[in-house]
Formats: sequence, structure tokens, C-alpha cells
Amino acid sequence: MTAKTWTSYKKTYRNEADIFDFARCGDLRGLADILTSQPEFDFDEKNHNGYSALMLAVYNGQKDFCEALLRCGADVNSTDSVGNTLLMSAAFKGNLPIFELLLSYGAGTEYKNKSNMTVKDWAVMFKRTEIIDYLNRHYPNEKSSSKLGNIVKFIKLSFLLAFKKIAK
Repeated sequence: MTAKTWTSYKKTYRNEADIFDFARCGDLRGLADILTSQPEFDFDEKNHNGYSALMLAVYNGQKDFCEALLRCGADVNSTDSVGNTLLMSAAFKGNLPIFELLLSYGAGTEYKNKSNMTVKDWAVMFKRTEIIDYLNRHYPNEKSSSKLGNIVKFIKLSFLLAFKKIAK
């Protein structure tokens, strides 16, 4: 790497962690610092990949951080660039405590992503039995596509994500 290229590359480095870093590892102290230094902070801001801090916290199993963000007013029904909701992310990961937390803050089970996958489709696709059982008990009218239907939807979603990356 030449000196000029290295100088340009170094400029892309961040010196400090941000809300997305804090969300991934559940750093509540980092969140508290943001709250005290930036009282008007937008907790629904998305990173360069289109994920909110709450989505990253859900995906990484950071329940306390999720609750803190929800208490700060983060949108419980926010979506990523292909329409996946936080609840879909919790269903995909099979994290029942976070799934229940999101529902307690008003997350909707009725949403579909851009390939028409539902929360239950995600749970069924990845055999998240605790989530499926919970949905069957509390939301008996929630239907899921067949296994083949879910596979087709998942492939479609994968293509949508791939084309999105190519377009960048």
C-alpha cells in the first residue's frame, strides 16, 4: 500500500465507538454517555448497512440494551432495508426473552418483509421452536408458509440483499 493510499484509508477509521458499537456489545455505559452528551439523539438512525442500533442489539442478544433503547423511544417496529422487523430478527435468532420484550413494547406480528416473509415464517424456517410455540399460544391466527414456500421467500430475500450490495 502506498503512503497516499494508506493516508486515505486511515481517514476511514473512527477514533471513538458509536451507538452501533455499543448496541452490538450491550455497552450501557456508552449509551449513558450518548444520553448525557446528546439529549436530542436520534435512536432510530441507521448505520451504513441500514440497521438501527436496536436491530443490532436484538440480533446480538443484548436484552438490557434493547430495553434501554426502547425506553429512550426507539421504534419497536423499525425495519431494515429489505423490510425485516426487529421481531423477525428475534424470531430468526430464537431469542424468546427479547421476542417477548419487543411484543411488550408493541411490536407487531403482522408485518411482512419484501419477500412476504412473516415473523412466523422466520421462526419456522430456522426451527425456532420456542418462538413457534409462543406464537401458536398467543397468536393462533398467525400462519406460516409451507417449508418450500419459506425457502422460496428466503431465496428471493437473499437475491434482494445481493442486488442491493451490488448496486452500492
